[in-house]
Amino acid sequence: MILVLSFEGWIVLRLPTDPDPSDEPRGVSGYTFAFAGEPDLDRVLYLQPPANWTPRSGSPPLGVTVRSAVRTDGRACPALVGATVDLLDGPVLENRQWTISLPGYEPIVPFHLQVTAPQLTIRRDMPLDPSNPDAPVWEVAPAVIAVQAADGMQYEPQTIGHATGIWDSLQVVTDRLAMLEQERAEETDPTKQTALDGRIAELKIAVATPTDRRIMARYFVERFAFPMLGPPATITGDQVGTTGGTLDPGGTDSKNPWRTAFWLGAWDPDLLCAYMQGALEIPFTEEPA
Repeated sequence: MILVLSFEGWIVLRLPTDPDPSDEPRGVSGYTFAFAGEPDLDRVLYLQPPANWTPRSGSPPLGVTVRSAVRTDGRACPALVGATVDLLDGPVLENRQWTISLPGYEPIVPFHLQVTAPQLTIRRDMPLDPSNPDAPVWEVAPAVIAVQAADGMQYEPQTIGHATGIWDSLQVVTDRLAMLEQERAEETDPTKQTALDGRIAELKIAVATPTDRRIMARYFVERFAFPMLGPPATITGDQVGTTGGTLDPGGTDSKNPWRTAFWLGAWDPDLLCAYMQGALEIPFTEEPA
């Protein structure tokens, strides 16, 4: 028996873009920037809104949550619906200017997944190399990295449309530009004015060139799918009350590994947001009642 947690939501992803180096803090020659009054770019995937980040105007509701929790026998686990899903300890897409992986084939490092519901908390840390969990990313073999890495950038406007309701990225940008120009006309704070000027300038480039990546990036997804090995999970709370049974914490050599599959997409370089949708599969130690 397996518990399947399906999750989705908007994340914050504030990263520099080519040809800027991966550690560029403000943005120089790419198409993403930390504008006036904002903290430096950090590449971190924030599945929940970060404490030091005020969302830019026009941002969607942020946060990834469990949308359904169902056992493979068809029994629902409603106590887990609405649970927050997070990646802890500063996870980043490890590309490093093509030195770790090619664009679109990055792993997320570290991958420390936590699901938090009122009555149950589940955490599973997944080393990039389960056989050598302390190895830095640059010492891990490419074939090992590939297990957890994305499988490339896929053009999937239908996936994005069904998940987010965004079907016409050019129209989204056009409407955003009009909104920001109105906001700029009414803004009196000099710092906020400067930030709005930067956003408006970028959106004008996009509207003038509909094939520009400021438009087209919204149609692509990166897909991840891998078994979760490594140390056993930490599971605290009322397992029986929320799932009807006892979950298998797993381990490096587990015969019933946890599995996760998800995609990141609908990347919005103006809002520095992306959408995440996927599922986590957790086996039970024994067939629950």
